[in-house]
Amino acid sequence: MSTLMKKNYLFCFLLFLVACSKNAPATPVDDDDAVVTENPAPTAETPNILFIIADDMGIDASPRYGIGNNLPAMPTLTSWMDMGIRFTNVWTNPVCSPTRASILTGKYGYRTGVLNPEDAGVLSADETILHRLLNESTTNPYATSIIGKWHLSGRNVPDRPIEMGAGYYAGILNGGVPSYTSWPLTQNGNTSTNSEYVTTKLTDLAIDWIGDQEQPWLCWLAYNAPHTPFHLPPQALHSQGVLPEDEASIDANPLPYYLAMIESLDTEMGRLVSTLSSTTLANTLIVFLGDNGSPREVIQPPYSSTQGKGSLYQGGIHVPMVITGFGVERKGEIEDALITSVDLFSTFLNVAGQTIQESHDSQTFLPLLTSAGAATRNFNYTEYLTDRASQSGYTLQNITHKLIVFDNGNEALYSLENDPYENENLLDASLTSVAQNAYNALTTEAARIRQ
Repeated sequence: MSTLMKKNYLFCFLLFLVACSKNAPATPVDDDDAVVTENPAPTAETPNILFIIADDMGIDASPRYGIGNNLPAMPTLTSWMDMGIRFTNVWTNPVCSPTRASILTGKYGYRTGVLNPEDAGVLSADETILHRLLNESTTNPYATSIIGKWHLSGRNVPDRPIEMGAGYYAGILNGGVPSYTSWPLTQNGNTSTNSEYVTTKLTDLAIDWIGDQEQPWLCWLAYNAPHTPFHLPPQALHSQGVLPEDEASIDANPLPYYLAMIESLDTEMGRLVSTLSSTTLANTLIVFLGDNGSPREVIQPPYSSTQGKGSLYQGGIHVPMVITGFGVERKGEIEDALITSVDLFSTFLNVAGQTIQESHDSQTFLPLLTSAGAATRNFNYTEYLTDRASQSGYTLQNITHKLIVFDNGNEALYSLENDPYENENLLDASLTSVAQNAYNALTTEAARIRQ
């Protein structure tokens, strides 16, 4: 195991001690590589929010979700699971841009027009985003940032995140990078080629920005890892060992490289939180989310290659979410409540002291941080627009069944209790009364949502 991975385990252990002790001393983490940031302690109404998005990390590539045979070592994320809540019924969109837009606006994509990362991937500058509401609060104003991947306004509007309300932006305007060591960094409205390893650089930017804050803050940290191009990260950041780095080897078996990229993400998350003082850490809510399912090249059984990223099947939209830190009273618990990425909008506003309970399509799940059984959503909904009508459409689920309606007119109904990997379309045979009732409920809800 690399030196940095060993340090990461130490960081996680220190975090565990902080979380378990209400009287933990406000002293920095004792590590020569840590740059400890001392921020003013927020009040109970104004905790900091650290929101981390992983790009293309599906549930089959996530530890402790019971899916996938080859899992990355993620000591940081699993320590957050131990100290908080692992959510098991979270949906996003099948691709990244609509997911990000849903969190920023509290609206489904058919309302904002953001339904894919290509021709329907631009978020209107007229939309009011989460950051503006936090910045302009008259009671609890927040410092806000978006660091990392934006991918909501094309290549030629470097100031768009700032124009829409983010207090600070630095990162990748477009969807991907040509190389993790040669990539376009946009900062202060200027774009230049950066040669630092992108996962490390984005972490450095977050550490620096947090360290400059003198008021409660939202740090939106959108890593582009583990999005393609698949590659071998610096050895100190992962535990996959020495692998050949030629393209032919990577193309022949991309999975260990993908896992190494996830491990590098975890290592850098650990480094980031290790720089927070114990006081700041204790007053920070940490939320980790995958933005969509795993790519088809690396998605693992029982999902097929056609059920991952870019599909309305579970492998494309069912993602990991872990929440720990300030206000999370449930430690090491699993939560099965239905949650859609759009719900983070209202929930973050609640965390910041704003009284909104439901906005647009967003429903707060803040009560779940303290009480099991406090769920409010009865249906998850998501959608996708592509020029392939057999894949484009929308889907929704209740706690037992899922309906997919494709743009070509086809439909599929699955029992998630008996067939969680969607192998048997119940509409191919006569429906039982239970299935018929589920179909009726889902179609009625779809009509209500899309009216």
